[in-house]
Amino acid sequence: MQEILKTEEELISAAAAPEELQTAAEESTPPPPKKKRRRRRLFSKRKLHTNIFIICMLAYPVFQFVVMWAFVNVDSILMTFQKYDTLEGWRFVGLDNYANWFEKFKVDSAYKIMFVNSALHSVVGMFIIFPLCLVISYFLCRKIPCSGFFRVVFYLPSIIPLVVLVLGFTNMIKVDGLLGKLYEGFNKDAPALLVPPKVRWTVYAFTIWAGIGGNLLLLSGTIKRVPTEVLESARLDGVGTFGELFRIVVPMIWPTLVTLFIMSMMGIFSVVFQPLFLTDKLMDDTMTIGLWIFNKASDNSGNVQAATLGIMSTIVVAPIILLTRWGLDKMFKNINY
Repeated sequence: MQEILKTEEELISAAAAPEELQTAAEESTPPPPKKKRRRRRLFSKRKLHTNIFIICMLAYPVFQFVVMWAFVNVDSILMTFQKYDTLEGWRFVGLDNYANWFEKFKVDSAYKIMFVNSALHSVVGMFIIFPLCLVISYFLCRKIPCSGFFRVVFYLPSIIPLVVLVLGFTNMIKVDGLLGKLYEGFNKDAPALLVPPKVRWTVYAFTIWAGIGGNLLLLSGTIKRVPTEVLESARLDGVGTFGELFRIVVPMIWPTLVTLFIMSMMGIFSVVFQPLFLTDKLMDDTMTIGLWIFNKASDNSGNVQAATLGIMSTIVVAPIILLTRWGLDKMFKNINY
């Protein structure tokens, strides 16, 4: 009887053993790796690499903005309230530098001529170079005969270095140059265009000749974006050439025109090396604000005067530019096409 019970217990334990062994095996085997965790890790690595790439790409422009713009401008503003002494170094003087400039404007007429020259360069850019670029770009986009050749001719001065361009220009207009040879053919004396009082108008003429190319390229690309269907519809309605330009093209490219017009206003500061290279010397008749600042920014005392003049000019010109921009934006609505 005992033997029978033992046999039954062994059978029961033998039957239960596989289940216990299976449970023990399941407990001993490690769980399979989760695919979601691997995906998250890969995603996090890719995101880390992307962030590192973005940071590296933004590091240089941010550094350039902080050092070359923010630091320089803040330092220039602070410099206008200081004065450099060879014995004491830099010392705070308040608004004395600004007061000295107002006295110079009252006494010395050369500074008045400098501001007039700069303002006239801005006027030349706004009302001569800019309209010429608009009209020339429009006719070149209409594919007149030899339009590609004329586009290269007008754009060529913009890609030639300024020194080379000035050298070629002066060799043409000086007394013993090409212009002088032409006058000799008619038994006349060539005018001296590089000395006062005509040198001022020579600089304006050179600025017009050399300043058409850049705006011409931008305006040509903008005018080409105007839908041809709109232009063809206007022609079918009897709109002429200049009507098409000023009633169709100009309103449709108005945001670009406003931007280029504002950039033309900045000619009051941007004309620097043109009068210097043309005359090979500093003259009161051709002096501009940008050239005067460039000439004076070579020592500590000159830096103070240059910074003060730059801040004063900005205070005067910036509101005019902003007001002009606001008024031009109100003339036409922005058209999306």
